[in-house]
Amino acid sequence: MYMYGQLKLTPVQAIWRGILFGAMAFTALEGAISLAFSFPVKNWHIISDLIIMTVFIIDFFRKIKHHNENKKSNDIAKTKLPTVIIDITACIPYDVLAHFMGLGSMNAGLKFLRTLKFIRIAKIHDILANITLIPKYLKIVFIVVCSTVAIHFIACGWIFINPVSMGDLYTNYNKSLYWAVTTLTTIGYGDITPSNNIGRLYTMVIMILGVGVYGIVIGNVTRMLSLADRYKEQSMAKMNELAMFMKHYNVPIKLQNAVFGFYNHLFTKRLSDNDIKIIAELPHPLQMELQNYMNMKLIYAVPAFKQCSHNCLKEIAQALEQMYFSPGQKIIKIGEIGHEMYIIGHGSVEMFNDKKELISTFKEGQFFGEVALLEERERHVEIKSSSYCDLYKLSKGDFVRIIKKYPELLSSMQNTMYKRSKDRRKNS
Repeated sequence: MYMYGQLKLTPVQAIWRGILFGAMAFTALEGAISLAFSFPVKNWHIISDLIIMTVFIIDFFRKIKHHNENKKSNDIAKTKLPTVIIDITACIPYDVLAHFMGLGSMNAGLKFLRTLKFIRIAKIHDILANITLIPKYLKIVFIVVCSTVAIHFIACGWIFINPVSMGDLYTNYNKSLYWAVTTLTTIGYGDITPSNNIGRLYTMVIMILGVGVYGIVIGNVTRMLSLADRYKEQSMAKMNELAMFMKHYNVPIKLQNAVFGFYNHLFTKRLSDNDIKIIAELPHPLQMELQNYMNMKLIYAVPAFKQCSHNCLKEIAQALEQMYFSPGQKIIKIGEIGHEMYIIGHGSVEMFNDKKELISTFKEGQFFGEVALLEERERHVEIKSSSYCDLYKLSKGDFVRIIKKYPELLSSMQNTMYKRSKDRRKNS
């Protein structure tokens, strides 16, 4: 769900806003070209007009209900009179009126009233205005649709100033659209030029607007693309600075590889190295909730947890404790009582038997230490970190509590343990 101000926009609300956006865009496109060419009213005009009318009427009453519920206005007609007039004007089905008045096409009066309907299109930005975070694809769609509507209006304005016969409508519209695009982009080949004073004034206005609009559209698209790669660029810049640091202090290659490996892990698992700073100003309960979802990204990759429910994963994430180990550091010792299991976020660990023989190696996304928790016995192996490790510890108390509440976790882990022991016997 998208955020709308301080409210969550439900799927139903999102769909409704999409329908409203489509209705406004269709009204702009169809209405402008119908006025420019004076199309006769046909059945599809009537049907579409009734559908658009229904959408706008529903939206009008939804606004009234919203204002009353929030007590923003005791008298909407008084405090919001211009808005109410615009909304009511947009609800009138002018094609239906022309049909029932027995007119083949709209007369001058209906045409004038219908032009007032276009004022409603100026409020198209209200659909996305209060959304806190607008997805990038919605921004692109919004810019493309608004740009298309603007170019369409300019092209229809050119047709209105330079009337054409009702011959090949497609060719006439195509020529006017071609003129609008070449003028707005300041290319202006000169093959289509105004032939009267009004046309020249109109062309000069569009030229001036074109410079600004062209710059705004290109600037917005460029900004969205640059924002999409901002964190990647920041990560690369940090890696370059780190490489210069290593070179300046003659850091050994082995240690360099370990440091770069850990940073690669951070860049993969996090949005940026400022994740903690991003949520630092929030109240502590919200910080903890967001931290849980950051941990959930890690455990989603653990095979034993893939069959678990969302609530189960959330409980595991809440219970995890992050720990770091250096190469060669003992994590589990032989003979100790197991009170925790570990999930590997980064790095690798090695398992040895009591004869110091290497049994197995565990890497990122795997877990170990669960046997002693499940079977309640002493550790019979030793586990050491073979690199710089980022581990997440799950204590026995939390583990027992979670498997009692979510039995699927126990079943999933037992299946994973069985497959692991089967593969180990096969390889030995």
